Amino acid sequence: MNQSATHSMYFLALLCPAEIDKKVYQYKRWMRDHFGCMVAMKAPAHITLIPPFWLQHESENKLIETLQNFTSNTKPITIELNNFSHFSNRVIFIAINENHELGSMRKQTEDHFIKEFHTIIKPDDRPFHPHVTIANRDIKPAAFIKAWQHFSKEQFHDEFQTQTVSLLKLSPGKWNVISEKNW
Repeated sequence: MNQSATHSMYFLALLCPAEIDKKVYQYKRWMRDHFGCMVAMKAPAHITLIPPFWLQHESENKLIETLQNFTSNTKPITIELNNFSHFSNRVIFIAINENHELGSMRKQTEDHFIKEFHTIIKPDDRPFHPHVTIANRDIKPAAFIKAWQHFSKEQFHDEFQTQTVSLLKLSPGKWNVISEKNW
């Protein structure tokens, strides 16, 4: 039996508002049309707090309850989106200006969920580098070079405030928000 018969994939994120999501979607669509990149199109524009993980179907209600019990004394966070960048030749993204409150929110979220799901969700050892993905995983190295020539000349500046953590679940071919919580 494969894992998807008994488990689903989830992740936690801060979602960009609809007007920014529409702008980001145009860049994702450009990558699809020019290079066949589809993976990033499955999710709304977001900043990942806890990366995707597998969880048994019967634990979904506990996961939602854990989100609903999340609290923080952090004020709404202002997110400043500032141009494009990349991780090696595998990911193109919209960069986010350094933001200590965002790092603190990620740590609070991670700590809260690890308490309840310590066998599933592990601390992320990598430095937190918040971003909004345009293309990832399915971009080929040769396509990356051409795509980066395009995006390195593009400019993107926007900002938004958020006070909401979203829980997303992978349904066939698409990530859907299944629960949200204002902190």
